[in-house]
Amino acid sequence: MKFLHKTYDAKRKEIIEVEIDQPTKVKFLTAKEYKAYTQGRTHTYFGGLFEESPVRFVVPYDGHWNVVVEKGTQRNPLAVNASCRLGMPNNTVVTSVAADAPAHVRELAVAEGHDA
Repeated sequence: MKFLHKTYDAKRKEIIEVEIDQPTKVKFLTAKEYKAYTQGRTHTYFGGLFEESPVRFVVPYDGHWNVVVEKGTQRNPLAVNASCRLGMPNNTVVTSVAADAPAHVRELAVAEGHDA
């Protein structure tokens, strides 16, 4: 599996913003979950499939955060270009909602006036 990767030492409420040039999966993982991901094991993450850019992730707690932008699958590779940056906390920014987020998450985001 091919992917783009960046690590940040981020504080709670800081914002990681990722720009992608085409629809792809963007994952935000803790150090432990990133290790499981690279070893092909079951892992949990924030994020999912995003169709539009920028993707914004509000860091839920202090720690080492890994950003992974997947470059398709083994059978269907993508030539994805991405860039990311760590921004200061901003109470007006909300976390983007992934296109493949569960229906109840997307409905909640719409009800609260967030992206969907």
